[in-house]
Amino acid sequence: MTTVPPDAAASPDHTAFAQQTAAIAPVRSAKAGLIRFAVGAVGAAFFLSLTFRATANVPAFVLHRQDRWLLLAAAILIALACYRVPQRAALPVAHARTWLLAALGLALVTYLGHYWVLCGYDLSRDEQMATFDATVFAQGHLIAHLPPLWRDTSDALNTMFMYPAQFRGGWISVYLPVNSAIRALFSLIGDPYLAGPAMTALGALALWGCVQKLWPGDREAGLVALLLYAGSGQVLFAGMTSYAMPGHLALDLCWLWLFLQRSRLADAAALVVGFLATGLHQPLMHPMFVAPFLCLLLVERRWDRAAIYGLGYAVIAVFWLKYPTAIWAMVRAAPDTLTYSGVDYMSRLVKVFNERDPMGLPNMVANMLRFIAWQHLLLVPLMVIGVRAWREKSMIAALAGGMVLTTLVMAVVLPSQGHGFGYRYLHGLLGNAILIAVYGWKTLDHELGEWRTILLRTTAAGLLVILPMQALMAHAHYAASATVSDRIDQVHADYVIVGRKDAPTAQDLALNPPDLHRHPIRLVRDEVNPQALCASHPVTALIGNRTLAPLAGFYAFGDPRADEFNADNAPRLAKAGCRVTVLP
Repeated sequence: MTTVPPDAAASPDHTAFAQQTAAIAPVRSAKAGLIRFAVGAVGAAFFLSLTFRATANVPAFVLHRQDRWLLLAAAILIALACYRVPQRAALPVAHARTWLLAALGLALVTYLGHYWVLCGYDLSRDEQMATFDATVFAQGHLIAHLPPLWRDTSDALNTMFMYPAQFRGGWISVYLPVNSAIRALFSLIGDPYLAGPAMTALGALALWGCVQKLWPGDREAGLVALLLYAGSGQVLFAGMTSYAMPGHLALDLCWLWLFLQRSRLADAAALVVGFLATGLHQPLMHPMFVAPFLCLLLVERRWDRAAIYGLGYAVIAVFWLKYPTAIWAMVRAAPDTLTYSGVDYMSRLVKVFNERDPMGLPNMVANMLRFIAWQHLLLVPLMVIGVRAWREKSMIAALAGGMVLTTLVMAVVLPSQGHGFGYRYLHGLLGNAILIAVYGWKTLDHELGEWRTILLRTTAAGLLVILPMQALMAHAHYAASATVSDRIDQVHADYVIVGRKDAPTAQDLALNPPDLHRHPIRLVRDEVNPQALCASHPVTALIGNRTLAPLAGFYAFGDPRADEFNADNAPRLAKAGCRVTVLP
């Protein structure tokens, strides 16, 4: 094995670095800036809420219902934490076993949280598709085959975020498979919902490895990183879900740890991790994390490593870009069917630009505020301090570059993230944010004693106030849909029909397992063909406003309209031959 000597980023000269950055981040202005930052975030959130109505979309709704109140509480707690701050000589030492215990604790908390906080429910379509695909993969298939009855009318089953086809022989989501494959593996050993907790724990251990490479022997840097990671609501609550984001964070940090080893074997392993990370969910996310580090190799004239990574990622890109077309060929029922728009990534991108969201700018502002609101109280302020030294430290530039690149690209491509905790498109880069924040911590110089006290105070405040607030908000959000879903499961019928406009997010209730073994089968009313559906005279239930009341009550805007639509559709279904039951 050929070993490339580590560059300066791996073993920083802390004394020289502190001298270089002391002028960049004056200690007193850093402490005062902490309070100004908190107050500014609150002001921005409440100002945006005056013009960005809660009914506009999901980012606007959570800004009104959750984020502005979290930011207000955070500002108050930060002000209290900065009041009469005594000097603290040192922080407790974070040994390797501390990180291991913390990782195991995070895994336990996030696993229990899925069932206790999130009601054991997949709220968003992204989460539902991860579970759907995992079920298919666990059975040893790449797609789930559809019975002939549904091949011409499959859209009634809710095929949102699935491969488009006029005639379907099967169905599977349009997302890349690695996240669901990981979940499928965990389902074989016990529970697919262990995947998120396992990735959260792996992320913690990989972060520890990165800290050890960047600050060898610096136990305080390790504790700061651990507190910022474990104190992040985004890390914890995303770990409770089926989202691919915990996997992005864990694999990106594993990749970075391997990259910092600067050996040929580690670079080969990093490319394997990169292959998996690129195929987790969407092909853009991991490459945007990697790109600044590859640029760093070019700046440092590491031509051999740059060539290895460049060739490796070219192969990775070709594989994953061809994957959708190969899977779509299995989904279509007729082999001579022309490729649909939306199968390949180029046509998807064209569609995105043709359907531009006019609320793109307020969406992105709301996303950034949500990112701040769901982190440790000191993460973003310390990150702002740290990033100011990017000219002196090339590693800071690379870490920050991935965050900037991702934010800019997603602002153009998909400014509304929909559901999620924090800003989930930056989730894979939370490790970057934490490492930059640790760089910021190292510049605090002679006020560091007070900041040690502030760190412990804000960590306790987050644990006792912010995280419980976030847990209550997350539970209320998931419980509304979970309650309605449970009510649908109790209906004795062959089919239950739900309309897109019956209540907010009602379409996401039309969720079926791949083999359609669960009854009642849930259908989207807007896509139902009464003649095809009712030919065998099935029992068909229409659910009304009372059943959907938890959704309407949670979102608290607009009246549920199910009763109105049912009055129009019940006679039509009955005439076609269905035995119709209208539930209140």
